[in-house]
Amino acid sequence: MQYLKEKKFSQDFSDKLKRYIGVDFVLLFFTFLFFLYFVYLLFFGEKNIFRLIQKEKYRANLQSQITELKRENRILQERIRYLKNDRFFIEKKAREDLGLVKEGEEIYIIVDRESKKPKKEQRWIDKVIQKYQEFRLR
Repeated sequence: MQYLKEKKFSQDFSDKLKRYIGVDFVLLFFTFLFFLYFVYLLFFGEKNIFRLIQKEKYRANLQSQITELKRENRILQERIRYLKNDRFFIEKKAREDLGLVKEGEEIYIIVDRESKKPKKEQRWIDKVIQKYQEFRLR
């Protein structure tokens, strides 16, 4: 009899243990599956963390470009205002960029033949000197 009681107790205990372990195992299994799905979405999904970081860097780059363009736009607006209103600035630009002179003004060009400057970029004054030399040769 003692043997039957122990056998029954061990069977009841093992059945309870199987049910207990089964419920926990199923819960643990589904929790693990949910965790794997979350990790998959985080690293490999359509809106993963790497794309988020990449888009944030791109956004910061665009913000810095916008700031730089706004600054440049302010400078150009100020320059436009000067070109429209400031007579001295207009004359200065006409003299420097176009090589124009007022009536009765004479231009003296001092050429330093000993200094050797690279001829990569030709300035307006260099063009004037070249035209003058061509005119003088005729």
